[in-house]
Amino acid sequence: MGVSCGSLRNVASLAERTPIDASGGAGSGTADSALGVLRRLALPVYLPITASTLGVGVLVPVLPLYLTESGLSIAFTSLVLAAVGAGAFIGGLPAGAVIARVGSQRILDWSLAVLALSTMLLGATTFALALVVLRMAAGAANVSIRLSRQTYITRRVSRQVRGRSMALIGGAFRLSMFVGPLLGGVLADTIGFAWTFLVAGLLSGVGLVPALLSRRDPLPALDGRERPARPAPLIASLRRHLRLLLTAGVVPLLVMTAREGRYVVLPLIGDDLGLSAAGVGAVVAIGTAADLLLFPVAGWIMDRWGRLAAMIPAFGLIAVGLLLLGVADSTSAVIVAGVVMGVGNGLSAGTMLTLGSDLAPADATSQFLAGIAVMQDIGRITGPLVVGLVGAWLGLGAASIALACVLGLAVLWLLTVIGETSRRPATARLS
Repeated sequence: MGVSCGSLRNVASLAERTPIDASGGAGSGTADSALGVLRRLALPVYLPITASTLGVGVLVPVLPLYLTESGLSIAFTSLVLAAVGAGAFIGGLPAGAVIARVGSQRILDWSLAVLALSTMLLGATTFALALVVLRMAAGAANVSIRLSRQTYITRRVSRQVRGRSMALIGGAFRLSMFVGPLLGGVLADTIGFAWTFLVAGLLSGVGLVPALLSRRDPLPALDGRERPARPAPLIASLRRHLRLLLTAGVVPLLVMTAREGRYVVLPLIGDDLGLSAAGVGAVVAIGTAADLLLFPVAGWIMDRWGRLAAMIPAFGLIAVGLLLLGVADSTSAVIVAGVVMGVGNGLSAGTMLTLGSDLAPADATSQFLAGIAVMQDIGRITGPLVVGLVGAWLGLGAASIALACVLGLAVLWLLTVIGETSRRPATARLS
């Protein structure tokens, strides 16, 4: 891309930044104010995300079974399951533009309603095209919810508390995706598919309640405005900040490639070593448990010692886990690799959200974050492709090692190009 490492050592200087509140007001670095900000984010951010993600999690074990038991072929089933990702990819940039125009709160309401309705309607049809449309709508709604909450925090929370704020979003995702599938399996066995889809939709829709209640005591924007007075058109905004977007987007793309790839390579390697489906599930669950325990630590590290202090060890541990998985020759080795990756993933909670928010220009916040989301979605596609291509050529062990190398490139880019984005040295401590 012709990017000079020296000139971009601190890439944050390339764009106008959201002001830092160092006065002791909302979002200042003191423990009391930080706790107060996090509490005020519960209604507008954490509860809506938890509710919406819980509904999504319910579908993880249920939707594939519903599709196959309805007589759809594996090809059509795969198409329906992939549609949610396609919807997120297509809907990311338009969502950013709409947020800039109408505000992050209004788009949250619409997106929660679309997600709830599209989920409840799944049980009413087995027509493949209708199912694809419903899942694409859900994917677009999901990315809109995430972008609206990321924009909300970016414009309202200073950098001194932003890491913890974003890490809690990551924690909400992790908790809901842990509980949701368990709940979905139980519901499907007890009340049937149609009612399970209804419950999943209602769970997502419940997020509207705290979202609406939060309007009574909104957290003020750092610049006093909900959105720029004159939001620039999407294409013009992206063109203006294209260099920054491409430079910043390298890390989310590489990290998401490795994250998504591990979900493919771990079960396949486990199967090659003779693990049953239940055994593979147990390995994933053990890693997820470590992930859930550590996500609060990620935000604390980012805010106290800097973003790099959290990201470098986190991505390093995931890379080590992938290397261990690549040479695993026993069940115990796979378990160790899964735990190491879970610890690393827990320590990385909210890091990509925080990085995007730190670098987002004040005049095009939602548009820029939407561009970063698209880069992440590309990584979601490339991860499984890397496993498939390298695995077919050199074997699954080599594929896992290749994913580790991808993370190594992300770490190198962070250290040599992006640098610290919290506007203080990584070793500086908050008082």
